[in-house]
Amino acid sequence: MRKIDITGQKVGRLTVLSDTGKNSGSHTIWLCRCDCGQLTEVRSDRLRSSHTKSCGCLRKEIKHGDSCGGKKSRLYGIWDSMKLRCFNPKQQGYKYYGGKGIKVCDEWKNSYLTFKAWALANGYQDNLTIDRIDSDGNYCPENCRWLTLSENVRNGAFKRWGGEHKAEQEVRISALALEPAGKNKRRLK
Repeated sequence: MRKIDITGQKVGRLTVLSDTGKNSGSHTIWLCRCDCGQLTEVRSDRLRSSHTKSCGCLRKEIKHGDSCGGKKSRLYGIWDSMKLRCFNPKQQGYKYYGGKGIKVCDEWKNSYLTFKAWALANGYQDNLTIDRIDSDGNYCPENCRWLTLSENVRNGAFKRWGGEHKAEQEVRISALALEPAGKNKRRLK
């Protein structure tokens, strides 16, 4: 099998620097520099398939330890939901976000820890929801703030999805709590 030179290519957070001269079976081992500055050696098949995207720092962020009893924190759920509704066309709310061109800035999209640091520095509490100041703008530090659900509803963030009322996807509440008595007997799932 002919070896393909991938020096200089970028895979996730890794930039391929050079062939180490080592092999693992039929696979060349490449020396890579991660965006975090760490050097690491990666097999060619793992680079081609994007199985390996960092020196391990990405895994540490994804498995961030921001959980209690194995359950992800509410803030992590907000971050994850924000990305899903902007980038996953299969998500129910995508048409209101990603479908309208709304994105999550790269610094937040690529790092939960960066988003978490911003959230905590900007008043995040468990009773608040994320709000975009300009509803046509992206999720980014200069366009986001934390509001209570009632403030968010008053500001027009309340959306109609699939015939049922839902606020930000990470906040699940009963439609009965928001509708006048008797108007909507169904509950949100």
